[in-house]
Parts: sequence; structure tokens; C-alpha cells
Amino acid sequence: MSGSPHDSPDALVDACYDLITFEAGGEPDWDAFRALFHRQAVLALRVFPEDDAITVMDLDAYMVKQMREGMQQEGYSETLVSRTRLVFHDVAEVRVVFEMRFGEGEPHTAIDVYGLVRLEGRWLIASIISDVAAPGEVLPGDFAARPEQRRG
Repeated sequence: MSGSPHDSPDALVDACYDLITFEAGGEPDWDAFRALFHRQAVLALRVFPEDDAITVMDLDAYMVKQMREGMQQEGYSETLVSRTRLVFHDVAEVRVVFEMRFGEGEPHTAIDVYGLVRLEGRWLIASIISDVAAPGEVLPGDFAARPEQRRG
């Protein structure tokens, strides 16, 4: 990652996926992760595929929930598959399709919708809403991966 993650919406989103990923025996760099977010950010997520419902929480609650029992031992990764973005002045919406993987398990397809703000020249995450697709589920057209938007 070159430059600051706060330089652009894409750099900020890329940093979020990079920082939440960790090897077995580790954990995310929570200080660096927290620095990506506005202090009043809200997250509305299905954190794990087996969760019955979306949980609305602040960043501190997410950090606790994300590290469920056994998570540190198995490791975790999120890999960006595709994204679309809309930027207007100092606000941006970034829609992402990504794969989450718990340890060596099968990947789960999920979506994130980021609400970003630029304050004092720095992009910050104000909100993330997210859900996980059921195995074999076709994502809505707005989230369908287009090759020109794939990362990597």
C-alpha cells in the first residue's frame, strides 16, 4: 500500500480489507484498523455466515464480536472481488463484493456498502452495512462482478 489509506476512497477500502486479514495465531492490527474510521462510525453487519440477523454496533463492539472463540487460532481473510464507487464532493459510497474465509475453510461471498466522508482532507469510514450470500445465491445486479472492477 503506497501513500496514505486516507488519500482516496479506494485506498481506504483496500486498507480495510488488508488490515482485517490475519494469519492463524495472530489478530488484526486494531489500532491501524480503528484509524480508518470516523470516531462515530456505525456498522450494521452479519459478521458470521451463521448469524441469524444483522447486528448494528459501533467499532468497539465489532472488534469484540469479530474475534469469536477460535478465530485467533484459525486466522481470517477478506479478499475484495469487485467494487463500484460513487464520489460526490466530500462523500462517497463504495459497494464491494468480497470473499471471507475462516482459516482453511471454504470462502463465503458477502457484500459491503461503505459510506465514506472526507473531513479535513482525509477520507474516513462513516458506516459499513454488510450481508453474506447463501451458498449458490446470485447477487443482485448492482453487485454482480464486472471484470474491469476486479482488484488485483
